[in-house]
Amino acid sequence: MSEATLPLLIEVGCEEIPARFLPDGEKKFGERLLGALYDSRLIPADLGSVREPRLKTYSTPRRIVAYVPALLESQPDLVEEVTGPPAKIAFDAEGKPTRAAESFAAKNGVRVEELLQIETPKGLYVSAKRTTIGLAALEVLTTILPQVIKAATFPKSMIWEGDRVRFVRPIRWLVALLGEGERAQIVPFEVAGVRSGSLTFRHRLTRKPEAAVIGFKDYTSKLRRGHVEIDGEKRRKRIRRDIKALLEVEAGRASELTLTGSGAVPQTNGDDGLATAAIRPRLINDPALEDWIVTSTEWPRPILGSFQPRFLELPREILITVMRGHQKYFAVELAGGPAASVASESTLAPQFVTVLNVPGDPQGIIRRGHERVLTARLEDAKFFWHADQKILLRDRVSILDRVTYHEKLGSYTDKIIRMSAIAEYICAELEKPGKARGGEQARALRAIKLCKCDLTTQMVQEFTELQGIVGGLYAKAQGEREEVWQAIYDQYRPINLEDERPRSAVGAVVSLADKLDAVVAGFSVGLEPTGSSDPFGLRRAGNGIVKIAIEAAPGLDLYRVASNAHQRLQQKLSEPAAGGWGHLESFFSERLAFYLDTVVGLKYDTVRAVLSPQVHDSWNVPSRALERAQALHATRDLADFQSLAAAAKRTRNILTKSAKPQDFAAVLQVDPALFKAPEERELYNAYEGAQSALAVLEANSDYAGAFRRLAQLRPAVDQFFDKVMVMDEDRAVRANRLQLLTDLDSLAFRRFADISEIEPGVGGPPQDQVGTR
Repeated sequence: MSEATLPLLIEVGCEEIPARFLPDGEKKFGERLLGALYDSRLIPADLGSVREPRLKTYSTPRRIVAYVPALLESQPDLVEEVTGPPAKIAFDAEGKPTRAAESFAAKNGVRVEELLQIETPKGLYVSAKRTTIGLAALEVLTTILPQVIKAATFPKSMIWEGDRVRFVRPIRWLVALLGEGERAQIVPFEVAGVRSGSLTFRHRLTRKPEAAVIGFKDYTSKLRRGHVEIDGEKRRKRIRRDIKALLEVEAGRASELTLTGSGAVPQTNGDDGLATAAIRPRLINDPALEDWIVTSTEWPRPILGSFQPRFLELPREILITVMRGHQKYFAVELAGGPAASVASESTLAPQFVTVLNVPGDPQGIIRRGHERVLTARLEDAKFFWHADQKILLRDRVSILDRVTYHEKLGSYTDKIIRMSAIAEYICAELEKPGKARGGEQARALRAIKLCKCDLTTQMVQEFTELQGIVGGLYAKAQGEREEVWQAIYDQYRPINLEDERPRSAVGAVVSLADKLDAVVAGFSVGLEPTGSSDPFGLRRAGNGIVKIAIEAAPGLDLYRVASNAHQRLQQKLSEPAAGGWGHLESFFSERLAFYLDTVVGLKYDTVRAVLSPQVHDSWNVPSRALERAQALHATRDLADFQSLAAAAKRTRNILTKSAKPQDFAAVLQVDPALFKAPEERELYNAYEGAQSALAVLEANSDYAGAFRRLAQLRPAVDQFFDKVMVMDEDRAVRANRLQLLTDLDSLAFRRFADISEIEPGVGGPPQDQVGTR
């Protein structure tokens, strides 16, 4: 028999919530509410599905909304079996209830004769079945909803008088409705002096912002009529659709164009009668800006603005940053017509798209205001561009003495000295296997000398997000070699694991030197990440180091480079931080594990096996660790390998749990003369025969072949464990067998990966039941 359900609508209306807080705040609010409803027995486990979530959340800058499509009208009765005192205490020798039984029965609301006796591991005990009558949903919600709202967490919250409530912004109205239509009931409660009701608020510019609602359908309908769309994905689709329509109208209005320099001028058919391909405007893709606009608007409406073509003399990167950084404008570029590919040459258009949070701008008043503001910003950028270059980058090097990198690590001049030493060591390491070409070290050192000079420019001081990029652009304009200016431009790449790595080997060396210095120096003065806190971005730097080492510098021994940098710095510091090199080793191993998991997508136990501390040089050469991990992934599901992994676990347990130090021989070498069973000799011969084959495979970096060769040991290993008692009574025999297993463990089971870590049937995490937007 199905239980009666009702929908629940909750809206917390408040002053404008910062865009950066909204997505996570919405998600956590929904999770907290769903948990409270589960704990209150208002959502049984069989209600809801992945296709139709039990709870949906929405948000706009002025509200966080949760909607539960099906909530039980009342709690089901709760029947609990409560264990009481031992039976021998609850009843006397004649079987009559004692005072203990009477007290236990009264406490749980049952009669003494209803008490049960149950057998437990501790003996016979008294128990009672206690029934708690379920309450109506309305009564339960009155209690839990204010608790959920007050418990909501954000990175930064405000506190105001009254109930001393903490919330991201002051709460101005609350909607809490159980049911739909005429059956809808207000869930009565109060938070921070604001009482719940059925009154919501539409767009501020609507003639009548207040609107009484009678359920979720009525709520969304009236909000849309009042210029509020609560569904963020629908706002996103609207933004994309309207921008596309704007640019299509602009393309249809414009004449055929041809590109001249960095600007665009009309172009008609030539004397030969041939028409040039149409030049069409298109939006420059900017997912982060789109996300910000989606969370910053309730009724997004894009408009197209323009600026004077004379500003197009500025580099593309500067123009785009000026538009998006402060003004939150999308930049527009001109690209070839339908026949042109996406990767074809394009130039920035003297246009921008801004998204308003108002129904429209029919008179163009808002558009002209935005154009005036942008013109002023571009004038500043143009001034900085020309003023900065009056002092060449090479003449700014000495100024870095006065720019502090960190109080314990000195100035940026000190950082450049450390980076140069790291770069020299990296180039020396890469030249050994012939990875680096002649002259790259000199160009890398030149780039390092200049790479931080843009910190002293007005452009970077105004637009800090252009750090590095501006230096590269200035170096290019000042005649530096291509590899040098590109390395300066790319020094912070990759910013994350999805970002492109530096485009040249010189750039890779510069970026590695910068990031390695940041990590090694940070750990050396106590700035290492803790929990979720990483104010100096060392995890991000570590991710970049691993990505470059694998993708741009394969074969680089990261252990040697990092330990060399660490040793040099330790000699200079008067008070090195606690933890030392051991913490750095763990850090690099964790970052490599993150890369193998996130980027490569390997199973967690494969990653754990390859990077186990039991494996020699597990993370030292990241590209080699990747090769071993991919090879293990390709062979781990072979039947022989799975059995060998189980044998490796058994071997490790014997060596670490069953055997004692006195069980091992003083001479760490297997003596075949002590073999008593043919199975131990067969295992010894199989192991010895595998060693030479494994050495050849390892020399050729054929790790897949090595793991397959290891799997061939399975029959001999299985026979050994089936027929041989390792812990023999004869001490010499026992020690000899333990030494055989020790050799097998160190030179086979954890030679390329700790295969005892491999688990059969590794699955994925359960799906979330909270649907956002």
